Formats: sequence, structure tokens, C-alpha cells
Amino acid sequence: MRIGSYLAGDRTTWGVIDPEGAIDAPPLLAAAGLTAAADLRAFLARGGTASQLASAIRQRDGENARRPIGEVRLLAPIPNPSKIVCMGLNFEDYRRILGLEYLAVPQLFLKAPSAVVGPDAVVEIPEGYGSVFHEFEVGAVIGRRIREVSEAEAEGAIFGYTIVNDLVLHDVELLTREYQQWAKNCDTFAPMGPWIATPDEVPVDRARMIRRRNGTVEAESSMGQMRRGMPEMIAFVTTFMTLEPGDLVTSASPPAGPFNPGDVLEVEVEGIGVLRNRVVGRRVAREYAHALGL
Repeated sequence: MRIGSYLAGDRTTWGVIDPEGAIDAPPLLAAAGLTAAADLRAFLARGGTASQLASAIRQRDGENARRPIGEVRLLAPIPNPSKIVCMGLNFEDYRRILGLEYLAVPQLFLKAPSAVVGPDAVVEIPEGYGSVFHEFEVGAVIGRRIREVSEAEAEGAIFGYTIVNDLVLHDVELLTREYQQWAKNCDTFAPMGPWIATPDEVPVDRARMIRRRNGTVEAESSMGQMRRGMPEMIAFVTTFMTLEPGDLVTSASPPAGPFNPGDVLEVEVEGIGVLRNRVVGRRVAREYAHALGL
């Protein structure tokens, strides 16, 4: 099952998405006698589950009004997470290219919720700050509040998976890791979507991952290249910070690459779908670039 957020007319809502269209979740849940929620994060915070959505659809079989998919504009499936926890250096194919050694524990950093944009949204590159890289990742969406959990409990807390692009001012990041949070958290630097696929849809031990630029494949990999699986990384994170419903933990990236204004970025992940974004340049203050020697 695929669950997403979207704009229908002038109203933002969320629901179940299938090839025939989108079924708005709030009226569906209310009709089934369940607690409705204005957005997906609120649904999860109230203890909502994918099985409840599936049950509500079955209960109202034949009465489910679908909006044609062409009449909605998909948004980031979780447009307002409290945090995005990104993992680094976790794909063997990319590690070999970089020539780095794995750290003793998982590498993590935070991505700002303000950087989130959805499918087909425009990505803005701050001009004059060197190259920008496209890191493409799978994000596990957390379905319930968890703290200090086992790997088995972590796996059970995954509501589903989506695509998360971790865009980064690459030349800035390479100057020093002290600039990493700046380099990774510019507005629009966390495209997400196109929806969330429930765990039964995604073969997380081998899901194929493809990165395209302007229609040309620039990297192919799979989740089978991951050193640490999603449950292990989620359990590690919960040792030190509480994960809330709607938070995301990402997989880290297979081989990344540069992109430029005018490009169209695409990521395809088996079992999830395709996330597409167009790139433009944005003029920003240049004195800081001069100070860095860029």
C-alpha cells in the first residue's frame, strides 16, 4: 500500500494512493469509525497504522471515492517531520569509490525539516558556492514513539519507506566537516517522496536504486550494498535520541554525483517509485564564498 500527502484543489490532505487515484484518508477513517487526522504525522501520533487504513478501505469497499491521480499534486508524504536522521558511509560501493574506512559506529547527522520539498518541486542551488552533489537514499518513516529499542522492535516501528534526497554543497562540505550542517541544510535540499510504501512493498535487503540526471542513468546500486540494515541503524539512533511518529531515518547513499541548474534529478527505488525534481539556481550573498576561497 502507498500512502501520501497531496494538494487537491486548494486543500492539502492525505490518503491512500493506487493506480486508479487517491482516496482521502480523513473521511475514510471517520466512515469506518476510526479517529481521523488532518495529516499523516498526526495520524501516526494518534497510534494510526497501515493496517487500520487497509481495514477501512475494505470496510467501505465500493464506496471509496477516488480522486484521479491527475487531479492531485503530490507533496512530501511527511511534510513536517520533527527530525530527519541521516546516516553516512553505509554503502559498500560508494565506500570503495571514496577510499574511506568505515567508522566504528554508524555516522549520523540531522537534516532540517525546513529543507523538505516534495515530488516535482523545484530544487534551488545557492550560486557561487561550488559543486552540489546528489546523494540518494531510502528513508524509513517511524510509525510510533520509540526509545532504546532492540533491532526487532525497531523493525516493527517502521511505518513504511520513501525516497529522501540528501543534497549537499559538496565543495563547502569538503573544506571541513564543521561546515557540513550548513552544506546539507539549505532550503529545498531534502526532496522527499513520491509517497510512502508500506514495508511489505519494499525488498529492503536487495531493492534496486537508480539515480538519473536528465534521463541518463548515472548510478545504479541496491540496498544489498548496505553495511548496516535499517533496523540496526534505527535501534542505534534510539539509544541516544527518541524518535517520534513521522520522523525519518535514512539509509545513507550509494555513489553520488554533481548536478547543476537546469538539470532534472530522478531517483527510482524498487518497491517505492520515482522521485523527480527540477533544479534552478538562486543568487545568494557572495561574501561568504569569497571568505572560503570559492
